[in-house]
Amino acid sequence: MPELPEVETVRRDLHEHLVGRTIESVCLNRDDILLQTSADALAEALRGATVSSVDRRGKNLIIQLDRGPAVLINLGMTGQLFIADAEAKLADHTHLVAQLSDGNRLVFRDIRRFGHVELCADGQAGESCTLRKVGIDAMSEDFTAEALAEILRGRNAIIKSALLDQSRVAGLGNIYVCEALYRAGVSPLARCGQLTPEAIRRLHRAIRQVLRESIAAEGTTISDYVTGTGVPGGFQKRLRVYGREGERCRKRGCGRRIERIVQSNRSTFYCPGCQPDPAPGNNGVNAH
Repeated sequence: MPELPEVETVRRDLHEHLVGRTIESVCLNRDDILLQTSADALAEALRGATVSSVDRRGKNLIIQLDRGPAVLINLGMTGQLFIADAEAKLADHTHLVAQLSDGNRLVFRDIRRFGHVELCADGQAGESCTLRKVGIDAMSEDFTAEALAEILRGRNAIIKSALLDQSRVAGLGNIYVCEALYRAGVSPLARCGQLTPEAIRRLHRAIRQVLRESIAAEGTTISDYVTGTGVPGGFQKRLRVYGREGERCRKRGCGRRIERIVQSNRSTFYCPGCQPDPAPGNNGVNAH
């Protein structure tokens, strides 16, 4: 599933190629990708409109139109949103194509159709179905170590589950939570209340660090993700635990093998040496 770095990469690419372009026509092949929006309303809003900005909140894209409305897009698990030239052959599962004034096309493709498109009125994005329950963005200035401590305070939830809750911290998914917990030396089995203030500060630092590095590498491509120009990301080459079950830990002096467990029907990858399991007398935190 595209997480914050992947969606931010798409946003940057689309901002470069869409802002100032006019949408000349719209072809919608499936209307079941629409959320609280009709096909006619979407086509009417898009045709003849000029894109004024492309923004992001959490895992959601916000395409602002000069007329006032905004188009909100969530890529779901397999969604792709990219620019294609007029001659490019479009693959199966292409659900929406917008013809642009420069001759290129904006393409939304989604094999599993868990993504969606929502049209919202001017200034109403925060009240939309897409965004109204989205929490603090993990790359915003408001997401400080103190904010993370407040989010975790008083909770008995497993730390990994807490970080995946988009209503609290927006943008994190399975890949980057695994990677951040490893860098912070925190067990994915630890509970929020077991983390010391120092561990929370390390975790906050690790979250921001891994997100910045992945954005610089244009995201992680495991299966379906492509950038806004239709090419794979590069951060998969730098993953330290995710997808590395059975391989040696890369931390100097460790050498333990990466293990995989299942939490809430999702695979969690971690190093038992660098991220000790919580147990009596052990808070599940290993200071690096």
